[in-house]
Amino acid sequence: MMGNTTVEIVSDYLDDLERLLQHTDAASVAVMAPTELGRTICALRAILADHCPDPQPHPRARSIRRLWGRAWQQVCSSRAWQVAYQHLIAAPPAAPTGPIDVVGGPR
Repeated sequence: MMGNTTVEIVSDYLDDLERLLQHTDAASVAVMAPTELGRTICALRAILADHCPDPQPHPRARSIRRLWGRAWQQVCSSRAWQVAYQHLIAAPPAAPTGPIDVVGGPR
């Protein structure tokens, strides 16, 4: 089981990133975005891959499946994918937090 320290560290990282986006000028955000967005995309893909229904589960998951059946895995898997869909696809795009300048555009 994951420790509270890991949860706190990841939560703090996300809070810091959100704070930077809200309180930093557009040029600084543009410099930071490729790195942080790439890391976030990789993390989300890994999380969703870990929650994908797997016809041949990992050995650790087999004992859980025996106890709860395939329905348990499908509920957990579909919940992660539902949340991702809800936030990335179904929700309207977030409003900009401040003036956004086109990088390299006219001033």
